[in-house]
Amino acid sequence: MRQAISYSEHLRINAVEYPGTRQICAKCGEPTGRCEDDSIFIGDEGPLCEACYAAVKEPSDGTA
Repeated sequence: MRQAISYSEHLRINAVEYPGTRQICAKCGEPTGRCEDDSIFIGDEGPLCEACYAAVKEPSDGTA
């Protein structure tokens, strides 16, 4: 017999079992905070999070 679960338990299970459209950054492996409709790509590289996009877009040349 199934039993009702709390909302917080439901959210926890969904976060692990059903990540949905959560994207992972191709460079750092962290969630991008975006979905397929607003992905960030530079050419074929992506999806990227905003931090990695900034690093690729304006690479540091070591002179600060």
